Amino acid sequence: MKLAGIVALAALLFAATSATAGASTGLSLRGYGTPVVDGVLAPGEWDTAGRFDFEANRSPAEGGGRVPATLYVMNDSTNLYLALHVSVPDLGDSTFDGLFAPPGGSPFAPGSDILRAVSWEFEDSFWHQTGPDTWDWSVDGAFGGTNDGTSQADVNNGVGLFEVEHPLNDADDLHDFSLAIPSHVDYIGLFQHCIGSSCGFTNITSDTAKIEVVSGTHVPPQTTITGGPAEDAQVADYGTWEFAASDDVAPPSEITYQCSVDSGEWSDCETPYGPATTKEGWHTFSVRALDDMLNADPTPELRRWRIDTTRPSKPKVVRHGRTLRLSAKDRGTPRASIRFRCARDGERLHACSSRIRVPGGRHVVRVRAVDPAGNASSVKIVRFPR
Repeated sequence: MKLAGIVALAALLFAATSATAGASTGLSLRGYGTPVVDGVLAPGEWDTAGRFDFEANRSPAEGGGRVPATLYVMNDSTNLYLALHVSVPDLGDSTFDGLFAPPGGSPFAPGSDILRAVSWEFEDSFWHQTGPDTWDWSVDGAFGGTNDGTSQADVNNGVGLFEVEHPLNDADDLHDFSLAIPSHVDYIGLFQHCIGSSCGFTNITSDTAKIEVVSGTHVPPQTTITGGPAEDAQVADYGTWEFAASDDVAPPSEITYQCSVDSGEWSDCETPYGPATTKEGWHTFSVRALDDMLNADPTPELRRWRIDTTRPSKPKVVRHGRTLRLSAKDRGTPRASIRFRCARDGERLHACSSRIRVPGGRHVVRVRAVDPAGNASSVKIVRFPR
């Protein structure tokens, strides 16, 4: 694929991304460390990187087909690093491209970035607007920018390797990304295996992925449940949980959460979260925060609560002269936990004991049972004299 073709395809991919800003395939890469950018994959050098294994298209000049490949991503306090490890014996005129855009924004706005590594040079580029709805892939230096970064490419033992370095934040904010720690950036990776004029093209990430710029911290965040049923509460609805966290480095926007219901597997979740379950009975809800390095809170927040949407039976009233003894049944609730509300004649229903005495004369007594979740029974009516 010629340069004009890959530029057109890259613009098409990023234009599609802008229509659904912030969307990604779910691929998220992170890692903290400092490699040596020399085109040699030294033992352990990229062990702390985020990695993505895929298959790359090989140049038809080498027989075509697909070969194993791996993308590596990590950062330190100064630079972002990428590497591409691909099983080909010759890189020829191959290119490894990274396209970056601020999350949720236009992929063509200032702060977007394009990094290209070839075997003989490194190019720092950006999207230069040429019309109301058109952009060209242009080298920073051609429009007053700077070529920030470096790359190396080489083949060793039948395996090609590109290594790329670029500052997280430099003075060229018009043409380069400016990434804080921690933060993240949208990313599309492209690879052309070109031998002579014969190229095999691979869209590494299939769609927009996310690169996490991480802090390297090993201190986990602290999680707090800020809303939802109280400990040992009984509620008549399914409930919604809210939670927050604090961290030594990561702001709230870079903290993620995992939730567990009834000691089940941890799964990704967001606040507010609910309903956690719709099954009647006692349950447990746990939530833990994870920071940019995926350090998980070792002491997750836990609440135990009961879902009860069933109302008690209509009260049973036993008369002993002008004394009434009240009782009711409610599935899953001890009888001693059921409360009553009573009213005589035109009074409003109000809390009463399970034993009430009615004064002489003609009266109408209304009685209702209420369980701890607030579910109320239908009203029982007792008339005096009978």
